[in-house]
Amino acid sequence: MASGRWRWTTLVVVGCLAACGLNFDRYDPGMDAGGVLDGGRDASAADHAAEAAATDAMSTDVAPDTYVSPCKPLPGVLIAPQAAGPITIDGDLGDWGSTAFTLLDATDAALIVGPSGTCSAATATSQCLVPDGETAELALLYDSANLYFGVRVTVPGVGGGSTTAPYTNDAVEIYLRGDATATGDYTSNDHQYVVDWQNLVLDYGPSSTDMGQASPPGVTSAVQVASNTNGYVLEMKVALSELGQTTLTPGQMLGFDLGVDHGQGTEATRSLLVWWMASHAAPSCMTPKCMACNPDQPYCDTLTFGLVCAD
Repeated sequence: MASGRWRWTTLVVVGCLAACGLNFDRYDPGMDAGGVLDGGRDASAADHAAEAAATDAMSTDVAPDTYVSPCKPLPGVLIAPQAAGPITIDGDLGDWGSTAFTLLDATDAALIVGPSGTCSAATATSQCLVPDGETAELALLYDSANLYFGVRVTVPGVGGGSTTAPYTNDAVEIYLRGDATATGDYTSNDHQYVVDWQNLVLDYGPSSTDMGQASPPGVTSAVQVASNTNGYVLEMKVALSELGQTTLTPGQMLGFDLGVDHGQGTEATRSLLVWWMASHAAPSCMTPKCMACNPDQPYCDTLTFGLVCAD
C-alpha cells in the first residue's frame, strides 16, 4: 500500500558550557587587599594541580537535554505538534511556523476514485479525471481545546459551483475518529468534514442518510484561493469535544484520513484522492452505510482511517 511522503526535521540547539569548555576564572586568580596571590601565600604545584582538576571537571561536556517524541514515524501515522502560539483561522498559514507538511498526489495516494470506479496512478488522469499535477500538502497542530488542519492544494482551474454537495467541487475531505474502539460505523465522535473552495462546509459523518450537516458545530474554517486560481489554502479547526475528547495528551492517537476532491459540481466530473486506506478484517459495523460500502472508502468505514498522533 502506498503512503504519503514524509519529511522529518529535528533541530537540536546545544549550549556552550563555560564559554565552550574555557573556565575564565582560572585565568583571573584574584588578589587580596595587598595585591598578594591566594591570601598572601604562593600557590604550590599541588594547588595548581587541584585547581586544574576541578576546572576540567567543570568544563566536561554535558549531554544536552533532547526531546524524545512519544510519536513514532510510522506509515499511516501523521504527527500533530502542539501549536507554539495562537492560530488564527483565516486561510493564511503564516502563523504555523516551521511545521512539517505531508505531500499527497496521485503517485502515492492509497485510493484513487473517479466516475467509473477506481484507478491506479498510471490511469488516474485518463480514467479517473484526476488533474495532471494535482497535489495537496497537509499539516496538523493541536492545543488544549482544538485540532488544527492546514491544507495547500495545487490544482489547475479551481472550480465547481454546487451549493449543496461540496464534494463535487474542488474540496478537501477530513475524516476523524474519536472512538476508543472502532467498529467501522460512524458515531457522534466520528466525522467526515467536506470543505470546498467556497468554504462550504458539511459534516457527512454521523448521518446515516449521507445528507450532511451544514455549518457543523465546533468547526471553524477559512479558504483563500490563489489569484491565478491554480490552487487554494484551507485552514480549519475542530473542537476536541466533537471527538469526545476533553484534551489530548502526548502520544495519544485519533483516527484520521484525508481526501482531495476535484470536480465541476457534478458526480460525473468528480475525482477523489485518499491519503490512507488501512486494511482490516471484516468490520463489525451495523449501519447500512457501512455494510453496503463498495468500494470500501473512509466515507462509510472508519476502520480504513490512518492515525494522527499528538506530539
